[in-house]
Amino acid sequence: IIGKSGSGKSTIVDLIMKLTCPQSGEIFIDEKSLKDLDNKNYKSLIGYVPQDPFLFDTTIRNNLIWANEDASEKEVWDALEKANAKDFVNNLPYKIDTVVGDRGVSLSGGERQRIVLARAFIKKPNILILDEATSSLDLDSENLIYQSIKKLSKKMTIIIITHRLSFLKQSDKIYIIDKGQLVESGSYNNLISQKDSTISKMIKNNILKD
Repeated sequence: IIGKSGSGKSTIVDLIMKLTCPQSGEIFIDEKSLKDLDNKNYKSLIGYVPQDPFLFDTTIRNNLIWANEDASEKEVWDALEKANAKDFVNNLPYKIDTVVGDRGVSLSGGERQRIVLARAFIKKPNILILDEATSSLDLDSENLIYQSIKKLSKKMTIIIITHRLSFLKQSDKIYIIDKGQLVESGSYNNLISQKDSTISKMIKNNILKD
């Protein structure tokens, strides 16, 4: 999902996550109306990674099992590996029992985001939502997260709000939102082949970046 600031991208995410209700119409998932699904059960199927990662002032382990208290040691490490965080965690002074500080202040931005990504993975979600989750990262950190997402893209539904071409090129379908309306949709190759498409214009104006 792409669009200008204020176009309605995050509102779509809020609707999908049942944080707000549609004023009209309905949302269907697997042919079932979202309003008829149990909130707790449905939300347990969603993993969410925001633009600004939040970590509690405790250990990496506690930050992870907060999302799944029944996770085994193997599942904790599997989640770290899927998020490309296992190596850097193993190099920390106390490894997975390292205290990250308030909001994860002792970690770099890329490290924090990968821990938050691992926390989403440990839920074993059916739907993974990334809301501009890599926009403030350096290219190396973003590439690590991109590789993680690419490996899992056939195992779950992944919804990404982004302005990164690397993510758009791998997407099955791109939705372009403007002023709360869907203005274009299609595959990357289909949209980029149209010189007057929104994506073509955004690339030309350097709004979308590799």
